[in-house]
Amino acid sequence: MPDDVKPIRVAGLGIRVSDLERSKKFYTEVLGLKVDAKVPAQGEPVEYLLGMTGDVRADALIVIRKGEIKPGATEFGSITIVVPNARKMAERVAAAGYPPARIVEGTNFVKDPDGYTVELYQGRLRPLVNN
Repeated sequence: MPDDVKPIRVAGLGIRVSDLERSKKFYTEVLGLKVDAKVPAQGEPVEYLLGMTGDVRADALIVIRKGEIKPGATEFGSITIVVPNARKMAERVAAAGYPPARIVEGTNFVKDPDGYTVELYQGRLRPLVNN
């Protein structure tokens, strides 16, 4: 693929949420993501850009945007977050009021406040490989 069209990186995923502040709380306080930016920067936000570092230029982002959730929209697949202990994170999510169908050793699946599936993938941090 020519360099002038080759993708640089995956920047993120955007989802619509019914309650922006409730979703921000879930993704930041329960799952531990950081707010990289809010849009607009001043005034009442309509979306948040969330990531691991707080640096919008470095993170792969989950963008949560206030809006109507169309029927079937939450069934697109899953949002995957790599964690060192997926069972403990699933227990944390359950304690916050979002109990998964089951909690197992290893990778777990939970639902966010709007019903989007979040895969808590148990893995170790690996260095990025540039190709």
